[in-house]
Amino acid sequence: MTLTDETKLQTAAYKILPAIYLIWAGLILGVSFVATPVKFQAPHLTMPVALEVGKATFHLFNLIEWCVIIAAIILTALSSKTSQNWPVTILLLSIVMLQTFWLLPVLDVRADEVIAGGTPDPGHYHWFYIIAEIFKLLLTIMAAWFCSRKGRHVR
Repeated sequence: MTLTDETKLQTAAYKILPAIYLIWAGLILGVSFVATPVKFQAPHLTMPVALEVGKATFHLFNLIEWCVIIAAIILTALSSKTSQNWPVTILLLSIVMLQTFWLLPVLDVRADEVIAGGTPDPGHYHWFYIIAEIFKLLLTIMAAWFCSRKGRHVR
């Protein structure tokens, strides 16, 4: 029995999607939970310089995340017409949108104020960003697990 091109495409999407999510999880761990905290422990790196590096890092990371979520959406759409992965994918898209259009701009303003020598009012935006990163990490791992389990049933 030969597989149709559509079935081959579905099978490929099933196989690639868990890897995409696990790579994304690794990026989140590396950027948000390893490199960033370590940067602020460097004794000779001033806060303004660390914030400038952080802004550049998180803006590039955000661009990469947009590429990853778009790939995940396309692969989810290709993998099945009734994919159970849509809720997790939509949640991840929502978090990336929240960070792109609300949290990063707010944090940029605060960082720019510190870089200019000011002291911003205390805010909780940084904690919101950390919580969003934790949720993204958990969701990407869950999505990879769901995809890999579902992928076993593709023939």
